[in-house]
Amino acid sequence: MNTSRRVHPIQCALALLLLLVAGCVTTTSSTPTTPDSSSTATTTTTPMQLVPASGEKEVPCDAKAISASYGEKVKVEKCTETWAVGDTDRDSWNCEDEGCRQTRLYRFANNKWSDTAICLRELPLTRYASSCFVPNVGLATIDLIPPQDVACILWPANSQPKYVKETQCVFDESEVLKSFETKCEGFFEKTTLPLEKCHQGALVQQALVKLQELKYVRNVDIYFGPEMARAVFEFQTDNNLLRTGILDDETWKVLNP
Repeated sequence: MNTSRRVHPIQCALALLLLLVAGCVTTTSSTPTTPDSSSTATTTTTPMQLVPASGEKEVPCDAKAISASYGEKVKVEKCTETWAVGDTDRDSWNCEDEGCRQTRLYRFANNKWSDTAICLRELPLTRYASSCFVPNVGLATIDLIPPQDVACILWPANSQPKYVKETQCVFDESEVLKSFETKCEGFFEKTTLPLEKCHQGALVQQALVKLQELKYVRNVDIYFGPEMARAVFEFQTDNNLLRTGILDDETWKVLNP
C-alpha cells in the first residue's frame, strides 16, 4: 500500500508564493549620522499650524468669575478676553518643587468658561498635537488651541528665543542677554541643530573653531557656555540675524558658508 501523502496542487502554489514573498522581504536599519563641516543634521517635525491672529489683548484675570462659570476653583495666571491659562486645585499633583509641568487652557464661549486642553509648559502651543491632550479623550486638536497672537500672550514657551521662528512671537532681548550671566550646572550632549547654552559635543567644537577664526572667541573646547552664547549673539548682530544666542540653522549657514 502506498502510504505517501498526496499534496494538493493549490497547496504547492501557496507554498511557492510564500517562498517568493519571503525572498523579497528585506530589513533596513538606520544609523545616526554625525554632522560634519559640509552638512548639519535636521530633525523631522510635525508641520506647523497657527490659528490666525484674533487681535485680543491681555486683560486682568477675574479668577472668581472664571471659577464660578467653570464650576471649580481656578488659579488663573494670564487672560485675554476669551482665553485664560491656569489650574484647578485638583491639578496640584503635577506641580513639583520646580513648578507645574503642565497647565490648562480655558476658553469663554456661549457665555461660559470651560477648559479645552492640558498642555506641557516647556513646549510651544504650535506643538499641540504632541504636547496637549484632553483628559479621557486623547490628543488635542487645533480648534482647542488659542489664536497665534493670544498664544504669544498667554504661553511663555511660545516667546522663548529657540521657538520664536516657529511661533512667530516676539521675545525680549534683554532676557536673552541676562541669561548669558548664569553658568551651566551641567552640559548635555547634542549632535544636531539648534545648539544653545549648556550643550556640548563635536558640533559645538566645530562652531567654536569658526568663531575663533573670526575673532569672536579666544578658546576652543566642546562646551557651549556663556562666552560662546555671547559670541553667537554678537555674530548674529554683525550679520543681521535674529539675535538669540542660539546656534540655529540660519546662523550655522552664515557661519559655515
